[in-house]
Amino acid sequence: MFISGCVNLSLGENLAKKVSKKQTKEVVSLNIDYKSSSSTMLAINHILPAKSAKFEMLNKNIILPAIKRHDIDVYNSLKFLAPEGPNEDGTYTFIYVASPYLQDKSYDLLEILIDEFGRSTAEEYFDIWVNCFAYEQEVMTFR
Repeated sequence: MFISGCVNLSLGENLAKKVSKKQTKEVVSLNIDYKSSSSTMLAINHILPAKSAKFEMLNKNIILPAIKRHDIDVYNSLKFLAPEGPNEDGTYTFIYVASPYLQDKSYDLLEILIDEFGRSTAEEYFDIWVNCFAYEQEVMTFR
């Protein structure tokens, strides 16, 4: 869910550079290690333009620290990616990446906030979080 970071050069860009250097009939082999027992979860969040700074602040100052106190393993599995700029429609896309996604652990944000702050404060934080969304959160898992 939550650690800032950025990627310098994507796997696709690296692969494109390697392929462009190869002869057209050569086969490019990739050594990719797939672990059948591991998976990755992406939570894609389309945030209203006027709420993007609030969403980022809430995640970095309230949510991430709460997760860290609640369960260090969940915290260590998470990354919080913030966009460099807006999408074509003006929204901002923030992504939570859980890799590996720990299937025996809870990533339920409201549950974590309740455990950390009590129901009343947790519901206030959660309402702020929900009101930042332009569209419903998309969650995907990958092997």
